[in-house]
Amino acid sequence: MKIIGIYIVLALLTLGMIVSVDMISGTSLTRSLHSVTASFATTTFPEACCMIAFAVLPVLFAAADLIRPRKSTRK
Repeated sequence: MKIIGIYIVLALLTLGMIVSVDMISGTSLTRSLHSVTASFATTTFPEACCMIAFAVLPVLFAAADLIRPRKSTRK
């Protein structure tokens, strides 16, 4: 579960950096967020599939780690 939290924090930090650089350059907040969504709107279907796959893989690995039974290391 920690790994999902780390990915969420990294995603929020990245979005914050993008928005803060835009705001420093004089772009308004709504225009900055619109530019982020517009960049995703211009992607092709294969690019979108790759982006979704890379976003979902950490969640799948974390879920599989929670489901998998743990082996005791003590004897």
